[in-house]
Amino acid sequence: MMIHRYWRILLVAPVIGFLLGAGVFGVIALGGNPYIRTGQSAGGVVAAILAYGAVGLVVSGAALIGGFVLVGCLDRHLTTSSGTRTVLAALGAAGGVLTVGIVLGTIGNGGWSYLLVIISLVVATVAGSVAAILVYRAERRERTRPGRVAHPLPSAWVDF
Repeated sequence: MMIHRYWRILLVAPVIGFLLGAGVFGVIALGGNPYIRTGQSAGGVVAAILAYGAVGLVVSGAALIGGFVLVGCLDRHLTTSSGTRTVLAALGAAGGVLTVGIVLGTIGNGGWSYLLVIISLVVATVAGSVAAILVYRAERRERTRPGRVAHPLPSAWVDF
């Protein structure tokens, strides 16, 4: 039932993750050091966009897994209200991203691990917000879907 209701999120979330990752590179490139910008070639820019997009894909994957696991564990038969499922999906997505950030921060053996955890807090907040918006839209679509209507003409197979 969950896949039937949320299949659009499974298709859209990786695309949104890639675009947000590429957008982060755009913000860094436009707001960063102008001397570095002048030395970049078109190939370097494309490689950086793909790298940041790949990070966005990983983040969206962690958010998808976290959101589906939390909603699946706490509301398996989709019996609670749509607002509760929206909050559960947002918390699960943020938790999944935060878990990946903390694991990568503890695996790193440098003095910059705390910075990775702080960045993962910001990214988890964004992932939770995007997950809440996507689930809210899926729930709204499910509420406003018209019921199945029987065709007024008899079927040829029934009359045969």
